[in-house]
Amino acid sequence: MKNAVKQELFKLMKQQLILKQTMILSGLIFLFSIVTKFNNFKVLSAENLVATCFNSGWLIVFFMVYLASQTFSMEFRFGTIKNLLKKNQQRRIIFFSKLVTLVGYSVYLNVVSMTATICLSMILFPEISLNQTEVLRVLFTNLLGNFIGMWLFASLSLMISLAVSNESLASILGIATYFLSSMLAGIQFMVLDQINWLRWNPLNMLNLSNQLSNSNIEKLTQLATSQLLIGNLVYIISFLLIASFLFSRKKV
Repeated sequence: MKNAVKQELFKLMKQQLILKQTMILSGLIFLFSIVTKFNNFKVLSAENLVATCFNSGWLIVFFMVYLASQTFSMEFRFGTIKNLLKKNQQRRIIFFSKLVTLVGYSVYLNVVSMTATICLSMILFPEISLNQTEVLRVLFTNLLGNFIGMWLFASLSLMISLAVSNESLASILGIATYFLSSMLAGIQFMVLDQINWLRWNPLNMLNLSNQLSNSNIEKLTQLATSQLLIGNLVYIISFLLIASFLFSRKKV
């Protein structure tokens, strides 16, 4: 397993994916911080943007959805999956090594986001003290909610990529699902009042991050924060189990 994970990390580094995405993510945060500093936008207040890592969460989700949809598709497209199996690597080990790599990389992206936010905040917004308990609490709460929501999309994209044979289609479906789900997540509130059991649908789970920072949203989601957390974890584990099953049955 350890060697398999190292191999997956080597593939990422060889594509220079880590460097490219780190630069893009850091650049976005820097751009938002500069715009916030020199423009008087009430909506883009420094207090709100620091707590959300300068709205960088959506980009991390995009990166992870793309990577999750590609990690297996590329192996089958270029035939490298045959080489992995010839080395007597079990499919179970291949799957979990890729999963561990994805989890590790998602943590890395969030650490980059948090580090860039803290550094730029200390330089550009010294009036916002990150030593304040409330500021740090909101920051880490948002990071936790976004991380879980990100993995809801990443696990779904991973499952979709193994359900279809076309690499491009897998990427398109994964990214399209992300944007469509984000748009429909708010609309579904109108339906929940009429059909109560729909509160457990995946779209409602996307409101975890918002509810963590604003408990009043519980009236809309009709689920306690703990229920949203459990629901997200159940969906993530279910998508990963289905993905593992599909990979074990996928023809080489």
